Amino acid sequence: MAEIETKLDSTLSGLILMTIFTTVWAILAEYYFNNSDFRIIGIVFGIVIVYFIYYCLTFTKKKTSLPKSKKVKDPKKDKLFWIIIAIEGFAIFVAKNVLINIGKDQLFISCLALIVGLHFIPLAKVFDRKFDYYIGAWTTLSAIVGFVLILQQYYNYNIVNAFLCVSCAISTTLYGLRMINNGKKILAA
Repeated sequence: MAEIETKLDSTLSGLILMTIFTTVWAILAEYYFNNSDFRIIGIVFGIVIVYFIYYCLTFTKKKTSLPKSKKVKDPKKDKLFWIIIAIEGFAIFVAKNVLINIGKDQLFISCLALIVGLHFIPLAKVFDRKFDYYIGAWTTLSAIVGFVLILQQYYNYNIVNAFLCVSCAISTTLYGLRMINNGKKILAA
């Protein structure tokens, strides 16, 4: 029973994070679209976010109905997770400051997406999740395309950043849907 509670807890934590990050990416996309999308992106991802919240509440309710047991966590994986997150946060902070100082702040969303995409690679190894490699590759590739389009000035950087944010929101949405699927499987077991 402790294993089920631990797996459900991990899935719920992941789903909460994907809800938050989908919200952030969708808000950023709407900011960069500046209403040129007629708020369609906000509406679509708003529906996704409500769906995620529903399952967060469902999994929380199911988790509280499970008999209480001592959780079995791997402290080594936990420590590695927090180290990766700290490095990611530091890299984002440094990237933002460097870009401001060199006058290339329009590249921040591409840098952010690149850092986020790359952080999935060690997480895939730490948690032995193949899916993280796919999400990491998709997000990293999207960031590289964003860099190229902005640096070559093919399009207005706001539109490139908007589409890059949508691409990242798709990543977090796919990850959230995977978490929901995992949660359903855990509860069915």
